Amino acid sequence: MKADVFDPRALREAFGAFPTAVTVITASDPAGRPVGFTANSFTSVSLDPPLLLVCLAKTARDYPAMTAAEHFAINILSEAQKDVSIKFARPAEDRFAAVDRARGPNGCPIFAQVAAWFECSMHDVIEAGDHVMMVGRVTAFESSGLNGLGYARGGYFTPRVAAKANSSAAGGEIGAAAVLERHGALFPLGDDNLSLPSYSAGGGDPAKTLASHLEQLGLSVHDWFSLLYKVKRTGDGSTSRLLKKGPGA
Repeated sequence: MKADVFDPRALREAFGAFPTAVTVITASDPAGRPVGFTANSFTSVSLDPPLLLVCLAKTARDYPAMTAAEHFAINILSEAQKDVSIKFARPAEDRFAAVDRARGPNGCPIFAQVAAWFECSMHDVIEAGDHVMMVGRVTAFESSGLNGLGYARGGYFTPRVAAKANSSAAGGEIGAAAVLERHGALFPLGDDNLSLPSYSAGGGDPAKTLASHLEQLGLSVHDWFSLLYKVKRTGDGSTSRLLKKGPGA
């Protein structure tokens, strides 16, 4: 696709193919009130000096307070904090009310049970089209050892669950079935005997295998609601099952 005919939605979806962590960026406004928003456009920049950056849309409600703050914090959400991400991605009057938090050394809101957090002084604010890049110099941080929450193609995922499914399948037969949902309705396949779309494979990534099979059936991978991995051990014949929620969950 050429630059002069870019479809913004298609470009956004292509950007979304890159899996990222999920963070909530926090600071305090001039009146001392906490402000924050969900962001996945976060990256480390430098170890010496310790720098990181996060991108912020110029249309964001907290844009003035964020870009004027002397300090801000990055809370890398753990895999159990999907609800926190959703809360801070939506407009609400008091998103901090139900979040267990403390204050960092420089007063920024630091959430409990995150995978890691960083408190920064504002190093630079760089213009970048319809966003700005907030570059922070790390002044304090902590890593809890918890696994982080992931995000790709418009949906959340937990790396630990995906790794467990792949590990369980090692050396055995693996099958996958998809539960498709749209607007509250389920979509099984078949004319007389309805069933879930499923696929059996000797190995490989079960999510990719099933997604490819769905595409061959004319179903968009963006439609699938969840994957049910069925792993059959070839040694003792035992079977284990694991549910992994997908992008539409």
